[in-house]
Amino acid sequence: MSSEQLAAQKTVFDPSLFEGKRVVISGGGSGIGKAAAWLFARLGAEVTIVGRSEQKLQSVVEEIRSHGYSIVSHSLDIRDASAVENFFDGQGSPIDVLVNSAGGQFPQQSIDFSANGWKAVIDTNLNGTWFMMQAAARHWRALDAPGNIVNIVTVISRGMPGVAHTCAARAGVIYASKSVAVEWAPLNIRINCIAPGITNTEGMKVYPDEAVRHFTDSNPMRRFASSWEIAEACAYFASDASGFITGEVLTLDGGGQLWGELWTAGKPDYFKTSS
Repeated sequence: MSSEQLAAQKTVFDPSLFEGKRVVISGGGSGIGKAAAWLFARLGAEVTIVGRSEQKLQSVVEEIRSHGYSIVSHSLDIRDASAVENFFDGQGSPIDVLVNSAGGQFPQQSIDFSANGWKAVIDTNLNGTWFMMQAAARHWRALDAPGNIVNIVTVISRGMPGVAHTCAARAGVIYASKSVAVEWAPLNIRINCIAPGITNTEGMKVYPDEAVRHFTDSNPMRRFASSWEIAEACAYFASDASGFITGEVLTLDGGGQLWGELWTAGKPDYFKTSS
């Protein structure tokens, strides 16, 4: 979605919902992370977006500030555990919400993954998310403050042919989240996951045109989600409205789990049937 759309998009939430709250969003330079940055800023939060591309981050900061909202950026490689620890150690006052939106993958038949390709996706989508989760929890424990983590994952219930590396990584995030939801409950830390189906973001560019043409066949609503729809789910989990929810996964896939096929690298000839 364009900045103009994100600035004007209607929301069901009160404009002052997150006034006085601090929200950190990884991957805030594009896609779902960018939409979440816009939404939280519009709802009164002090937003910090982090990511590897300072240029992308700064572009979002300038756009959001031009509308009078509070946002800063911080260049951070979430795969670097020490850098992540240093980032959270450098926060003077407690962060209220962490949204882990950073991630990425490439479509390829799994039998052809290189070792480096596999490790790159696992390192960002699983290890990077974990480093952010753990460092945030330590931050809250040290300050004796409550915490709230929202992880953007994906729909893993039927596997994901063509992106097995990200399916493995996101499954790891989901079950780590379920585990620490119990461990960290005594610290007053909640943690939940959001699993989007096909979402119309810049990330679609990595998939072959042949595959993308059939993506809307993967759900009975026959459309893509918007990044704004996912951002609003983030706001719900970040708000007191979800105060008795932890360790859960909210699936936003237009019913895709129940109907349809999703071939991220294109449908193999073996599975094609003649009409």
